[in-house]
Amino acid sequence: MKQFCILIVACLFTLSVAAQKKPLDHSVYDGWQSIGEKLISNNGKWIVYSVTPQEGDADLFIQSASGDYKKQVARGYDAQITEDSRFVVFKIKPFYIDTREARIRKKKADELPKDSIGILALGSDTVFKKAMVRSFKLPAKASGWVAYQKEKEPASRSSNGATQKTVDSLRKTIDSLVLLVTEIKNIKAGNKDEKDADEEPSSAPAFIEGSDLVLRNLEKGSERTFKRVRDYLFNEEGQKLVLHVTRSAKDSTTANAVLVVDLAAGRVDTIIKGGNEFKNFAITEDGRTVAFLAERDTAAKTLQKFYGLYVYESGSDSARLFIDKNSVGMQLGMTVSEHGTISFSKSGKRLFFGTAPIPPAKDTSLVDIDLVKLDIWHYNDDYLQTQQLSRLATELKRNYLAVYDLAENKMEHLGSEVFPNIIQTDEGDGAIFIAVTDTGRRVESQWTGTTKKDVYAVNVSSGKKLLVKKNHDGLVYPSATGKYILLYDHKVRQYLSWDGRTIKNITSKIKVPLFNEESDTPDDPNPYGVMGWHEGDSAVYVYDRYDIWKVDPAGIKNPLRISQGRPSHTSY
Repeated sequence: MKQFCILIVACLFTLSVAAQKKPLDHSVYDGWQSIGEKLISNNGKWIVYSVTPQEGDADLFIQSASGDYKKQVARGYDAQITEDSRFVVFKIKPFYIDTREARIRKKKADELPKDSIGILALGSDTVFKKAMVRSFKLPAKASGWVAYQKEKEPASRSSNGATQKTVDSLRKTIDSLVLLVTEIKNIKAGNKDEKDADEEPSSAPAFIEGSDLVLRNLEKGSERTFKRVRDYLFNEEGQKLVLHVTRSAKDSTTANAVLVVDLAAGRVDTIIKGGNEFKNFAITEDGRTVAFLAERDTAAKTLQKFYGLYVYESGSDSARLFIDKNSVGMQLGMTVSEHGTISFSKSGKRLFFGTAPIPPAKDTSLVDIDLVKLDIWHYNDDYLQTQQLSRLATELKRNYLAVYDLAENKMEHLGSEVFPNIIQTDEGDGAIFIAVTDTGRRVESQWTGTTKKDVYAVNVSSGKKLLVKKNHDGLVYPSATGKYILLYDHKVRQYLSWDGRTIKNITSKIKVPLFNEESDTPDDPNPYGVMGWHEGDSAVYVYDRYDIWKVDPAGIKNPLRISQGRPSHTSY
């Protein structure tokens, strides 16, 4: 009888535990957590990481490597540690539930909850916070400063004192009228249900006024505010801050301008003023030279917009035009592309930008509904018609790399329609760059998943191109200084090196696979990769599954295994 009672109690206890165990559903795995961003300070004494649930609010953790300090910041993310390892700067998201509720209510983007900024002196407990912050930036190789841009304050009342409820009602009415007009236009154009998918995007973006930008001295805690800032950029060494300031929508006496702030002296210089648009800013590491694109046509509604490349050098009165469609060296029918990336080489002696064919002016004499739109495909085209349509927005922004030598006052076209991809070497200062092209062979990617490519060496000074390897099936790696071009061949499954004259197999004496040994796909396996280059390109380090090999790119010395991971199956 006693054993029977014990059995009953055990069964009841088991049933009770089973009843208490929560079923595995979305409410459970929504709370599963993972480590997100991870940072270590330059001095190795501070660790920053985030813990993120599948759904909900994440937390940012800041702790000492010794373990005697730990700070938790609710909803912190996108953290950066200053160069001197003294401060951590991060954003703070609004509550997840608030953002979710706003999206459910279909709030507009400017009505959604906004981020805040947080600044913490490492080792302290007090977090400086400021609400309504869009972005922030730190100098990459310097300390002491942070710039953060604020969101525009939402207008809760209209200028005549109308309540927000009235404003919302008027907005709904306006939206309804816009939809009605669009529907009428579509019906007339024979497209009743939706907007014409082939309609060209507007080439004239709406004017966007900038917002307040705050420059904060991290050491002193002092701040300085600049009005109507659209874009901003520190130089890496932290001496200068470049600001793009927009005109005011309410004050016709204001104008677009570019300012340079000397952080040490506190001096602000206006380097250019007036024009329709400034964009794509770049600055040398030492902050002495600034480059950007500007469109300064006096006719605001011109059918064609032409951008020029402007450069400002410290000590000059203002920025001056370096390159436009009429400059010496610019090919006929080409111009400076507004979509090209502007950058300097590490030394600051070269300036890179994009060029593109001059687009034809839009014919405004024809009514949109009378325009005939026709797509034509040829069997020799690189892409199917469906691909061409899906890539249209990208292709309209296509541009090709060009370089301006500031010392020689000379421009060269490096890229082109035939050579769309240019790989820089020696951080932009190399004598030889690499051009990779698959033009005319892209259609085969439909069944192979990849294409064969021609690899060229590009003389940066002259723009001339020398064929290195034709129909290369594999990967391309430039050496650090540009002295060598390293190729991985998928068929040979070896690394090849071009030394300016010939191609050599430099890994044939390595008897273990340099490619993925566990690859189980019908494609050629990829290599484990390149770790990096030795100083002066005297050696290149490549991986196998477990070890690192030191390889002579000249192909004279035998490869040397510098780790011993394979016997113990330890991967380095």
